[in-house]
Amino acid sequence: MFLLLIMSLFISCSTAKEDLANTLFPLKKEKVLSGLDYTEKKSALDENLIAYQVKDMNTFSLYGQYFANEIKNNSATYAGKNYLELLGDAKDINGYKIHLYTQKESEKLEKLLLGKLGKPAFDKGNETERNIIWETSGKIYILNNGNAEIQGEKTKESDLLCLNTNFTTLIINATQATKYSEYLKFRIKNNKKVENYPYSVYNKEEN
Repeated sequence: MFLLLIMSLFISCSTAKEDLANTLFPLKKEKVLSGLDYTEKKSALDENLIAYQVKDMNTFSLYGQYFANEIKNNSATYAGKNYLELLGDAKDINGYKIHLYTQKESEKLEKLLLGKLGKPAFDKGNETERNIIWETSGKIYILNNGNAEIQGEKTKESDLLCLNTNFTTLIINATQATKYSEYLKFRIKNNKKVENYPYSVYNKEEN
């Protein structure tokens, strides 16, 4: 009986899932990717950034929630299959990207982040297209979502980028579609911190 208990504990520990919400960047690449099946390529965000696309999206959770799904069976990651990329270089992981094609998971992700991270630093748009940004605990979360049609099916598509806030240039580039990018440039130039100079103050001053 004791032996069976020990074996059960060993199995549960060896199959434990990592929660991205608990990550503190940077993380050693070898520690994060050890034993995982993944592909490696240059990130579309920055040619100096490496994207490690994890084959099994359920290897990682976000606040205990999982987002693996696809529009149709055997969809590719570029046309209907949700995917996760860990972002970094040859030594460290400094962020991740979650891309969702499915409406159920997109709605779950938005609700989850609003509940866990609280009021966003930036929130523009509507049900058709929305840009939401949070800065918290040394990370910036950039969520873009909107209506889409994938493989002939109407859905809600989402893209979540989470980065170490030290990646200032990359973050500015990633937020260029919004006024938040100009705010970040101003904050960096004037050596201001998000804690005492939030976007809401900048926006009032600019208007």
